[in-house]
Amino acid sequence: MTTKILVIGATGAQGIPIVRALAEDGRNEVSIFTRDASSARAKMLLELPGVTALQGNTMNEKDIYDAFRRVDGVYCNLDGFAIGEVNETFWGIRLFEIANEAGIDHYVWGSLDYLQKKGNFNNKYRCGHYDAKGRVAEFILGQRPKSMTVSVLTSGPYMEMLYDGMFAPRTLPDGTLLFAHPIGEGKVPMIHLDDIGKYARWIFDHPDRSNGMDLEIATEHVGWRSLVENVQKVTGKKAVFKDLDQAEYFANSGMSATAPAAWAQTPGAPISGGQTFWENFSGWWSAWHDNLVTRDYALLDRILPDRVRTLEEWMRKTKYDGSFRPILKDRADMRDARRSDGGP
Repeated sequence: MTTKILVIGATGAQGIPIVRALAEDGRNEVSIFTRDASSARAKMLLELPGVTALQGNTMNEKDIYDAFRRVDGVYCNLDGFAIGEVNETFWGIRLFEIANEAGIDHYVWGSLDYLQKKGNFNNKYRCGHYDAKGRVAEFILGQRPKSMTVSVLTSGPYMEMLYDGMFAPRTLPDGTLLFAHPIGEGKVPMIHLDDIGKYARWIFDHPDRSNGMDLEIATEHVGWRSLVENVQKVTGKKAVFKDLDQAEYFANSGMSATAPAAWAQTPGAPISGGQTFWENFSGWWSAWHDNLVTRDYALLDRILPDRVRTLEEWMRKTKYDGSFRPILKDRADMRDARRSDGGP
């Protein structure tokens, strides 16, 4: 008997490998919840066996009720950059409430580390797009509903962000790959995207073990000196690390000091009630710089014995060469919007 699972956030960088992992052997019928079933990413997922689409908006209760009443399980990963910290906190809680009422068997919240709490609520570590998810995770795990299995999957920065995102290098005129970031001797608990899908599948396959669990995952804690050593070893290219202070980093980021962290799908439509880009990512970088986040790698080895375990292994598997590859949906959406407006 197949299980019907709805994936919210299916077309994002994290959602795609989750859909693939859940659908790969035909034991689950997977529905992707999307605003636009005709988008390129949605069409790609709909080519997978057993994958269908339910069209709707995560901030529309009617759409959520309609979708939840058709499935047995839900994996929910809201896009904080699309809806903002305030909306994600509210709708993260509200979707959980609706799941209870709709009779969902297993509800999984896709989360991130509650950085401000892990930093003893020091504002230095406040990061809206992480803390919103962490607040919701704590709320739903605290409810302990009798009729529904509830799990949290806490991930973190993707290793694939070395292609497209905050960790990507800049190529100097002589071909050197420059990693210029405010990280110091800190380390980042990076996770390989494909393995996120495998952990999500494990959660649904083992409800007796995952009920009430916050599974915090990562591939490896990566420091930047080790990063450049691995880049040189795997690619044969010269790589250097330049440790920046945050003021210099943000001044060179291309984002103004007042630019909001969250945008309503298109440039020029900021979400109100949240942090600026600088504020949000200052907390983010501070957490990695100060080694705020830990992981239980022995537990992860037991849960996923075939996981990718090192940065070098990931680089060799993905044929990393330091060049740009599009990975992150929010950045792709922003690029598409700029082009539709006549921008670069």
